[in-house]
Amino acid sequence: MSVVTDRRHSSRLRWYRGCSADAAAELALRDPGRPGCWILHGGIELDAARMPRFRSLLDRSVRSGARVVVIDLRDTEFLSIRVAAMLRDAKVEAWTHRIEIRLLTGTREVERALDLVGVRPLFRYYLSIDDAARSEPGH
Repeated sequence: MSVVTDRRHSSRLRWYRGCSADAAAELALRDPGRPGCWILHGGIELDAARMPRFRSLLDRSVRSGARVVVIDLRDTEFLSIRVAAMLRDAKVEAWTHRIEIRLLTGTREVERALDLVGVRPLFRYYLSIDDAARSEPGH
């Protein structure tokens, strides 16, 4: 039986494959061209190894004076439980500074991790970056 078809070893594939340079480059903070807003792209995998860099970028965006920080997880295929739990803490911390963190998701795996730690109800659903980056009346 090949390793690829053996489901018992699927977690080992991630370990051996590692994170390509392209995937690492996708973890980035970008300016969407809207005042008071930053977009944080999560990349392909957000695991414990990438969490410090992700948290650093998230902290930087919150300290920048933005009113809205959109975390774009549409291309994210793996979200660790630790990162999902960290999003809860980041949301609460940002809210005390009157900054809103918004999520943009696209895969069932990411939604499942958010549901497992009880974070999903803290975030509204958005369909696009433009939709999530838009300031809402009363904010």
